[in-house]
Amino acid sequence: MTEQVETVRPPTRILLATDLTSQCDRALDRALQLAKEWRAELQIVHAVNVEPPSVPAGVNALDYLQRHPPARNEVLRLMRRDLGTDELGATIHVDEELAPAPAILSVAEREKCDLIVLGETRQRLFGPIIEGTVEQVVRKSPVSVLMVRDRPRHPYRHLLVGTDFTDEAQQALVFAAQLFGDASITLMHAYSMPYSSLLDSTPESHGWAARDMEKLREQVEAARLSPDRKASIRTTVEAGPPNAMLRRYILEKGADLTVIGAHPRGVLFDAFVGNSRRIVDAIPSDILMVRAAVPSPAPFAPTET
Repeated sequence: MTEQVETVRPPTRILLATDLTSQCDRALDRALQLAKEWRAELQIVHAVNVEPPSVPAGVNALDYLQRHPPARNEVLRLMRRDLGTDELGATIHVDEELAPAPAILSVAEREKCDLIVLGETRQRLFGPIIEGTVEQVVRKSPVSVLMVRDRPRHPYRHLLVGTDFTDEAQQALVFAAQLFGDASITLMHAYSMPYSSLLDSTPESHGWAARDMEKLREQVEAARLSPDRKASIRTTVEAGPPNAMLRRYILEKGADLTVIGAHPRGVLFDAFVGNSRRIVDAIPSDILMVRAAVPSPAPFAPTET
């Protein structure tokens, strides 16, 4: 029997969200690299959240408006000058009504974008209370989101895929393995045992790791990938909190992209009690959150009486 191999189509429309500051330059460069590699259309969105200029009393209106052009016109001028959007062939979207996160999500839905690319500073991503633009987009986006933190010197070469053995993690593995076919992949599961400080060198802890390693092998085997691609995937089990173990691997091994599966309910649904928030915050490099597909419900079959 022929083994089924899933075909993942690269994104055809990439949406770059920018605030026109230098913080988004790396995201722009990565979006350009991916758009060229995948032959995808590039869409760029910027939200202008300012009041239109009003002419003061007693001032010549024409002269004043020439000195204070409408925000939209000024933004378009800056984007064409600084981003070179005309040369890129990118489609520009300037939103003057919505806040940044709703504007990004609105354009992504309207233009049927497959991937949202965001830039981000190295300051702590998640505040303790206030939910920022990045958090809102990640939580509400119907498509996958790539957060760019590093300067894109080359295509992604070394992927770290985190798994908790859920269907969302399985989809993320297949998506990454197909989309970045030339990159090496390490599939990691990190676990925290109850009373782990007392069990570090006991047979119980080794047994736990062995069981998880077997589950990793089963996950790779179940992935709808070619035999050669499966054979290229390395697996590792680490004892410790997932956020700490993923971060340590990236710093020690140099993975340039971390991939995690985003649940249909939103990767930050459990922001204050779960691991997803801490994982995203801890990753020091680029991170791709693959939006899992929701399986169609089985048709209702009335019970015969």
